[in-house]
Amino acid sequence: MSKIAILAAVAALGLAAVAPMTAKAAEPAATGVMKYAINKPSVVWNVYGPGQSNAPVKDKAVTGGAAVRVQVTAPTPDQPWAIAAGQGVDGKIAKGDIITVAFWAKAEPVDGGPATATLSSVGVHQSTAPWSGIVNGQVGTIGGDWKMYTFSGRAGMDAEKGAAGVSLQLGGAKQTVVLGPLFVLDFGPNYDPSMTK
Repeated sequence: MSKIAILAAVAALGLAAVAPMTAKAAEPAATGVMKYAINKPSVVWNVYGPGQSNAPVKDKAVTGGAAVRVQVTAPTPDQPWAIAAGQGVDGKIAKGDIITVAFWAKAEPVDGGPATATLSSVGVHQSTAPWSGIVNGQVGTIGGDWKMYTFSGRAGMDAEKGAAGVSLQLGGAKQTVVLGPLFVLDFGPNYDPSMTK
């Protein structure tokens, strides 16, 4: 499945995947690319670190209609990981699996400057010490319009069910980033990673 097909499938299914369900509603069967999901697509970001503030926002322009705005007011360029946003990964990861992380994001202007933001690093890591990286990547500069940002890589280690998480390092600059839904997909070990480029 090519990167374009992955993006199209995630975007098409994303609205249903992040829509709230009632207690009596049955969990829909995963179809298409979402059968590879190892997280429950969500906009519930755990944002931490001093020098930032964050709040949920509504925005009809993004899949699911909700997001989290993170304002980094006191950046830590020498320690960009000190301010970060993350979400847990529910599924199990096996060493050698091809993992794709996809999330919606946009930047907002700060102090009259352009609407750009930089994520120093994006990765899937262990959710407990020593916090080792399972898959790490870069997504480049975040622009002022909603866009799905992705990266893929081969898992460098195993992670038991619920023992991994996704982290976005935000502390490298004074910036405002708005984060929408996150999708984490595990295509197994035999998938050609060049298809996601």
